[in-house]
Amino acid sequence: MGVHVSTVSRAIADKYMQTPRGVFALKYFFTGGTTRADGEEKSIVAVKQKVRDIVGKEDKMHPLSDEEIAAALKQDGLDIARRTVTKYRKQLAIPSSRQRRSYVIK
Repeated sequence: MGVHVSTVSRAIADKYMQTPRGVFALKYFFTGGTTRADGEEKSIVAVKQKVRDIVGKEDKMHPLSDEEIAAALKQDGLDIARRTVTKYRKQLAIPSSRQRRSYVIK
């Protein structure tokens, strides 16, 4: 539409829509996202799922830091900042790398 994201955000602020399933804030219908290196757009939900998958496959003895997760996302074409990875990890209730570390006692 050629309209800046912030303009849309201000236009829909404090506005609601009544639907057969209830009343929703207009912000509910707009999900943010990012663009991969190849031009494909990925929603925030898809990026968060990718973070969850990366953490799920990590070595529990040596969990990945947020910076390493950001590097893994970059290898997949998603240029996400470490701070953003931290934000998404917290929203997903995934503990920090120190808290995810597993110790084996022999």
